[in-house]
Amino acid sequence: MTLAHVEDRPTPADCRADSRLQVWEAGGKRFFVLTQKGRFADLCYDHGRLLAKEIEDGVFPEILATIAHDVDASDDLDVGPADKLFGAFFNRLSKDVLGSSSREFQDGVAALAQGCLAELSNPLFDTDAVEHACVAIDTGNIATGFNHLMKHSSLGKRTGHWRRYAAAAFAHYEWGRSYDEFDDDDEKIEDVAIDIRDNMLRTRHRRRARMGCTGFWAAPALTANGLGLHARNFDGAFFAWNNHPVLHLIDETPANSAWQRYAAVGTAGLVYPGGISGVNEAGIAVSLHQMSTVNFTAGDNSGDFDVAPYVQQRILREAKTLDDAVDIVRSRNHFASWTILVSHAPSGEALRIELNGARDDDTGDHINRVEASPAADRVIQTNHFLDAALAEQHKLLDDAHFTTTVGKWMETRARYKTAESALAQAASSGTIDTGWAHDLQANHADDAIDGHERSFGRTICKAYSLMSSIARTSADRANPADEMWFTVGERLPGPHATLAGFTIDWQALSVTAAGTHEAKTVSPEMLAAMEAYIEAFAAYERPRRTGGDYVRRRPTPREMQAIRQQAIAALDRAVDTAEGAGINDPVFRYIRARLCHEAAIAIPTNIRIDLLAKASDDWAHLRALADDDTFAMTDWERALIYILSAATESVLGGQARAAPKELLDTGRNLLDGVTHSRFGSGRVHRDINEWRKVIDAIGAGLDTGSGAGDVPDIDFVTVE
Repeated sequence: MTLAHVEDRPTPADCRADSRLQVWEAGGKRFFVLTQKGRFADLCYDHGRLLAKEIEDGVFPEILATIAHDVDASDDLDVGPADKLFGAFFNRLSKDVLGSSSREFQDGVAALAQGCLAELSNPLFDTDAVEHACVAIDTGNIATGFNHLMKHSSLGKRTGHWRRYAAAAFAHYEWGRSYDEFDDDDEKIEDVAIDIRDNMLRTRHRRRARMGCTGFWAAPALTANGLGLHARNFDGAFFAWNNHPVLHLIDETPANSAWQRYAAVGTAGLVYPGGISGVNEAGIAVSLHQMSTVNFTAGDNSGDFDVAPYVQQRILREAKTLDDAVDIVRSRNHFASWTILVSHAPSGEALRIELNGARDDDTGDHINRVEASPAADRVIQTNHFLDAALAEQHKLLDDAHFTTTVGKWMETRARYKTAESALAQAASSGTIDTGWAHDLQANHADDAIDGHERSFGRTICKAYSLMSSIARTSADRANPADEMWFTVGERLPGPHATLAGFTIDWQALSVTAAGTHEAKTVSPEMLAAMEAYIEAFAAYERPRRTGGDYVRRRPTPREMQAIRQQAIAALDRAVDTAEGAGINDPVFRYIRARLCHEAAIAIPTNIRIDLLAKASDDWAHLRALADDDTFAMTDWERALIYILSAATESVLGGQARAAPKELLDTGRNLLDGVTHSRFGSGRVHRDINEWRKVIDAIGAGLDTGSGAGDVPDIDFVTVE
């Protein structure tokens, strides 16, 4: 497959730095190489100016639609005090996070907006929207922690501080943020002729698919060609990311001659291009991994803070050694929890820097927590803390770090073990190279079921894996042969797209084509089924209007029903494609059953019975797999299948195909077994208690004959 330079775009006269934009193509997909020399704010202006149309057609509208969906509602929705409170909280939080960040970062955000607006005659967003999008990665992290804290805590000192913060936001800040600049009546979601039950599923905040990301490092001494290998999957449900991928080549030495030139991969509009994955001319490579915490802060408007991706970009810009990287992270204050994986080819070592932000319960003062692991010649990173001081303990306020569900708790550990085993085996056999790394990024083995293949769930390649990147770095810095590889996004999931590679000339700050690679880790039929599954996921999580634009507010109940129908149709294709090829993957039917059940309990018409019957058929199929000792499945999956089967059959009532009470008893027993086997007699994951509440609600509905249809929100990513 060819990797071709297509054209050079002209640079407008008002650009403020030395910026050059090239268009390349691989796998039938076009992408960009943006080379820039100058000060950060000027680079940001030129970025916005040169790629404004791509930014407007890329990830920005999707980020803004997601924010609006979560914190805004229009007049035709039932909006309660909790909705308004959270909306005002988020608006205050966005302003505080940006205001607490360094002046350099604030100037960069402002310049990016100026560059975009200078190019666009009728932009879909304004400066406020750009500011929200540029800090959304950490404000979203904080908002998740806030929700978790409010849901699970008592009236302690920590919650008291955040309750006062939210109350002040409610009193003084706008609560809505729709970013709509056109007539809402012009483009609705295609209507559906059904009646929506009043007050059902109206105010639920759906669980957002949080960042995933699997990263790994192998020292030059371990690889087949003597180049260090730093790989990562970027996992996050912003599917427009791949509309316009960008390889950035950046030189900020005009601001400080001691800094390093660096290369990084991202997408059009990413204000911190080094905040995802990159490499610098000293042989430092980085990748960022998101965690969850109730130790967070909104900052203090001091300018002493920075969002985590910008801190990582500063490592690329300023670090020559691992010690430099740790010092840079410790020099800034942090809003929430992350891990930065940093490798250094000359020393042959890498380490993880685990960090969070918090406030003292008594004084409200900021506490910075940064823990650096011992350096090693091979390192794996997923999305749970490994340092003993930060590790999840399943406590409440004493346990600052958490995973949102048991499924996520299992998933991040399964990915870690899969990568760890593969890396150890390849290191011993001397087979670590770029193609091997890309195949591991496209890996679908599930360690929780002894490495059996699954489409999605606890696999390294996930339903929201957007981009794979691989930095190859020389130990010899006098004559480096560094390379940057990344997927160009012509298909999803990202690791199955074409991997394009470039050799970097640091002196000329230019690249030459190094080749391409395609991962062949699944059959064409499995890939087609996975693509249909992702289509369903995108339709459900990122709804669009009839004309194709994102819905930049919370959908109405009627619109949600149309969205569910689109997603179910895509899952029908996934099931038919997989099972038609003899692939019996439970993921596709499981999520279809969940969607059919959710759609059914929102409506009172005869369509409801059809949806419940479809869900019932899927649950019966899945129970047969769960009862088959030869089929690879965890007891956690078995427990959820039986619990959710009982929920569907309880709503079917007299038309139930199986006895819901017996199903529920089996599910309860399986859940108790999982609790004991996974967590022993100590504290258990809080999600266990949430599912116990679901069991109790279903049981109460059976006792009263009312049926209990409301179940936890759907998780496409970990498949719960």
